[in-house]
Amino acid sequence: MKTRLIIIGLLVTSIAFGQVINIQGGTSFSKLNWQISDMNVNPYNKPLIGYSLFAGIDYFDKKFLNVSSNFGLIRKGGKEEINVIFENPEPNGSVFKKTSTLDYFSINTLFDFKYLINDKILPFISFGPRFEYLISYSNDFNILKTSNHLNRSSFGIILGGGLKYQFSNILIGIRSDYYVNFSNIAKWSNTSNQVKVSDKTFTTSLSIGYKLENKK
Repeated sequence: MKTRLIIIGLLVTSIAFGQVINIQGGTSFSKLNWQISDMNVNPYNKPLIGYSLFAGIDYFDKKFLNVSSNFGLIRKGGKEEINVIFENPEPNGSVFKKTSTLDYFSINTLFDFKYLINDKILPFISFGPRFEYLISYSNDFNILKTSNHLNRSSFGIILGGGLKYQFSNILIGIRSDYYVNFSNIAKWSNTSNQVKVSDKTFTTSLSIGYKLENKK
C-alpha cells in the first residue's frame, strides 16, 4: 500500500509541475544469470533483444538540472542455444534457440544533469530510482511462480545519458540506460543447492518531447 501511495504521489507531482511531456521508445538488450550451486550450468545467458516504451514528464526545470518521472513497459530475458546431433545416417548437428522473457510495468524518477550548447544541443547524464512490477512471463518461470520463488516486484536504479536537440517547443533525442538491480528475479535454497536468478539489462531509445512552457 505504501509503494502505491508513493507512485501516485510522484505522478501527481509530475503532472502538477510538469514542463515537458516526453514519449520514448526503443530496444532493450538483456540476458539472464542463473547461479546454481554445485552445477556448472547457466541457461538463457545469451543476449535477448526486447522492447522499451515509456511516457513521462520533466519538471523542476533549472539551468543544469531537471527531474523526470516516467512510466511504461520493458521486456527482459535471455536466449539459450541447444546443439542437437542427429544420426541420419551420418552425424549432423542443428542448433535450436529458446527464449525466456519477462515483461514489467516500470516507473522511475530521474535526475537529469544537462548543459545547453548554442541554445539547441542538450547533452545530459541521469540517474535515479526505479520500481518494476512483473505483469507476464514465459513458461520457463511457471515452476518458480508455483513455488512462490518468483519475485513480482523489483527495485533498482537507472544510470544513463544521451543527447537532445531542441527547436521551438519540440525536443528530439536519443538516450541509453543501464538498469542496476537491488533485487533478484528469484532466489531460494533447499537441502541440495542454492539458486539465484538475476538479469543484466540496458536500453537504447529515441524520444520526442513537447515543452508546455517556453522559458526565456
